[in-house]
Amino acid sequence: MAKAPRESVQLDLQRNTAARLVEQVADGLAQLIERGELRSGERLPSVRQLADSHSIGASTVVEAYEQLVARGLLLARRGAGFFVSARGAPASTRLAFSAPEPVIDSAWLLSEMFADERVPIKAGCGWLPGKWLNDEGLHQAERRIIRSPGSQQVGYGHPFGYAPLRQLIAQFLANWSLEVSIDQILTSHGATQALDLIIRTMTQHGDTVMIDDPGYCNLIAMLRLAGLNVIGVPRTPGGVDTEMLESLARTHRPKLFFTTSVLHNPTGTSYTPACAMRVLQAAERHGFWVVEDDIFRELGQATDPLLAALDGLQRVIYVGSYSKTIAPSLRVGYIACQRDLARQIVHTKMVLTLTNSEINERLVHNVLTEGHHRRHVQTLNATLLSAQSKLNAKLSEAGLTPFTTARGGMFSWATLEGSELSAREIADRARQKGIWLAPGDFFHLSTPQQASFRFNVGYADVPELFEFFRTL
Repeated sequence: MAKAPRESVQLDLQRNTAARLVEQVADGLAQLIERGELRSGERLPSVRQLADSHSIGASTVVEAYEQLVARGLLLARRGAGFFVSARGAPASTRLAFSAPEPVIDSAWLLSEMFADERVPIKAGCGWLPGKWLNDEGLHQAERRIIRSPGSQQVGYGHPFGYAPLRQLIAQFLANWSLEVSIDQILTSHGATQALDLIIRTMTQHGDTVMIDDPGYCNLIAMLRLAGLNVIGVPRTPGGVDTEMLESLARTHRPKLFFTTSVLHNPTGTSYTPACAMRVLQAAERHGFWVVEDDIFRELGQATDPLLAALDGLQRVIYVGSYSKTIAPSLRVGYIACQRDLARQIVHTKMVLTLTNSEINERLVHNVLTEGHHRRHVQTLNATLLSAQSKLNAKLSEAGLTPFTTARGGMFSWATLEGSELSAREIADRARQKGIWLAPGDFFHLSTPQQASFRFNVGYADVPELFEFFRTL
């Protein structure tokens, strides 16, 4: 026989606060359950009873009860009402686990670093501080999405991606003298998926490809996972070593060359116009494609060359993203390339993942069109340049040598010359002091002779970091 429902529950609800009534009801009931005032198996007041006793709408109570069901605090029984669930160990206890001590290696960098909260100073991480991102623009875009018709939020998107966003991408590229139509543009789940789609579409096991060295650590892992022969082209302060590129291309006949033209990860360097032309000339002579990983374009300078524009997408495949200027959580990237190739890549995309999230793509479109994005990027550029200049100066004082002068962007690359310790040994010592470093080993194809590190300008300007290097 079902227990009689409790006739009343007293909640302290505030009408003149920012907190929604639904959350107040749900949190108030949760506190009563945690304190034991509502006992396991006890039946809560009916929706109507609780609504009438607190002068709130029945829909508010229903939503609050459903939130507590989702949180595991209540059980819903058809025709009987809502009951306090059996009280076991708290959720936080049930889900807790003792993680092993982190080992600073490429596997940790690629997978565990995003969730590892035990290292408070993330001097080597790959994302911007939340306060530097356009959170207000994103919130406005979210509100516009919520108000949009439900039919726009529940279906699969277009295989090529949300057309209005692709049109904005075409307009953005036109500002850099690259004329494309939207059927040459497809969206992806971030730039990382864009690179993976290109690899899967254009290469076969055993093919040879070239990359920047040092280069993007995720890309190195993807290429090796695909069973490709990966050759590094040394990175220089002005782009890449074009003489070495020419020699390697002549010897190995690669299919693709993956390179970052603006604010390269990890060195923070950008191509000079002369370097850009020599790379394109080498691609024409030796028949390889250039994959221009250009996710930092908005953070660069107006004079930075765009390989895709200089080439007209004849031998360049262009990759962009909004992770660095809007929010990495949206995971929206894109590819621009020749029409026939775009169709091939879209086929690969549909086989692997079907379409991307159109809701996320609509969010990005709303952010780009709500009127504040351009000014946000201008402010962010100034912030990054100032932070990089200060960081480079402090790194120099602490005994490191920055790879290049400050140009803006997220990263500084610096070397501790003459150290008897390897970069990984230094990184492990830093971890024991609560500092996460990204050693150069992660970004090179082979172990470098000198101890180099990537520093994130948004996180690395802390006294503990410089004191650590001075004491080495």
